[in-house]
Amino acid sequence: MEFIFVFISFIFALCFGSFLNVIIVRMPQDKSIVLPSSACMSCENKLKFYHNIPLLSYLFLGGKCGFCGAKISILYPIVELISAIFGVFIYLKFGFSFEALFIGISVLLLLALSIIDLKFKAVPDSLNFWALIFALIGGILLHRDFIFIVGSSFAMAGFFTLLRFAFQSLAKKEVLGEGDIIVVATMGALLGYKLALIAIFISAVFSLIILLAFFKKDYAIPYIPFLFAGMLTCLFFDSFFLNFLNSYILGI
Repeated sequence: MEFIFVFISFIFALCFGSFLNVIIVRMPQDKSIVLPSSACMSCENKLKFYHNIPLLSYLFLGGKCGFCGAKISILYPIVELISAIFGVFIYLKFGFSFEALFIGISVLLLLALSIIDLKFKAVPDSLNFWALIFALIGGILLHRDFIFIVGSSFAMAGFFTLLRFAFQSLAKKEVLGEGDIIVVATMGALLGYKLALIAIFISAVFSLIILLAFFKKDYAIPYIPFLFAGMLTCLFFDSFFLNFLNSYILGI
């Protein structure tokens, strides 16, 4: 039975990852994610149903269009595979449940937001709000505490807004984007305010390391991928961080 649930979680997340590819390509261009049907970006021929099988079609076609032979971006199968892996991890963490479904969808939407932010340094507000909505529903179902989850979400959004204005006044330029605030609100809904604060700290450490290692100090790096990395770390290792927080910080 365990294998069946793992398999279902893998397949569902794999298919959802295929949908994420549509979102990543179309949403930044203000195009519909429903119509028209998928087509080759080079020859514009509409894809057959067997061209759209997640992961397998890319392998069978050798990473090329079945019509014109143009190369297909490796990003497509990578997003699908990562989504499928996340689906399995979410199931192993939260079980086969409605809360796992909503939390998993929110996590995958945050994955899409991270990739869009890396590519365009801007994210669609509509996608950002959908990630927040799914996180709120998943968090409430998981914790059975409406006030705690909604309060954590709004508290994190308010905290990050103040942080944004503080950095902006010190740096004399915009450091954190408005989209980051919604992502932080989503983190509050998924993690609760304690773990969300730790996740923000982890994201800051990650971003600082990358910035110092590969870029100049004044380079503006997209921050949502680092928030996402911090959120994932706390989501899957929540017990460790909560024990550390209670034992060494709050327990003082």
